[in-house]
Amino acid sequence: MSEILFKNAVIGYKDVPVLKDVSFTADKGSITALIGPNGAGKSTILKTAAGLLKPIDGKVYIRDRAIGSYSPKELYSIISVMMTDRVKTKFMSCHDVVRVGRYRYTGIFGGLTDNDRKVIKESMELIGVWELKDRDYATLSDGQKQRVLLARAIVSEPGILIMDEPASFLDMGRKIEFFDALRGLVTEKGIAVLISMHEVEMIRKVADKVICISDSGKIDAKGDAAELIRPAYMEELFGMKKGKYEEYYG
Repeated sequence: MSEILFKNAVIGYKDVPVLKDVSFTADKGSITALIGPNGAGKSTILKTAAGLLKPIDGKVYIRDRAIGSYSPKELYSIISVMMTDRVKTKFMSCHDVVRVGRYRYTGIFGGLTDNDRKVIKESMELIGVWELKDRDYATLSDGQKQRVLLARAIVSEPGILIMDEPASFLDMGRKIEFFDALRGLVTEKGIAVLISMHEVEMIRKVADKVICISDSGKIDAKGDAAELIRPAYMEELFGMKKGKYEEYYG
């Protein structure tokens, strides 16, 4: 089932196109990864899918309904967004950070019901950060912070998770931990994930489908990660003039 559908969309900022003829789906219970050089338009796709940018032309659907027909409240009852910006906190525990993601259910005063507390605990346990609940978020390592933010993203029980390079601050060990948690989440909850990644070495392990975006303003290829993540094509996609792409090191 397609949770997100782009159909011949032209997307960009106001009336200035960044990408044309964008067509692809992100499906329930799968991870769709966007890859390509910096500035190619990956973040533009994510912001459009999240309703932060309106398509200039063509169609974008969320669950077979035009994205523009949703109210913000309706849209964000379905979608949760995790962007690359670092969260700034002051004297907030990890539990406090995660509970913020539950506010769409708690009303203006933020009071938690027993069910809200249950969902927060389950979300933190699923991502493996429940033992950090009382720790000051600001004192955590980057890997721990990203896992807490993933718990915050899923505590609203979204059907769709949109992520912009969520592992960009992490070392290799923490990336593996993070993507293992994400893969488990998709399997456990059946969420559709649309994610931009530059960790090419991880894509074949994580993604079900890959959308390759060139710097010429178009989708260059899409399909199975194992078929597309090949040295010759990666060198072409990323415009490598010197050196070569090594599959082992990514």
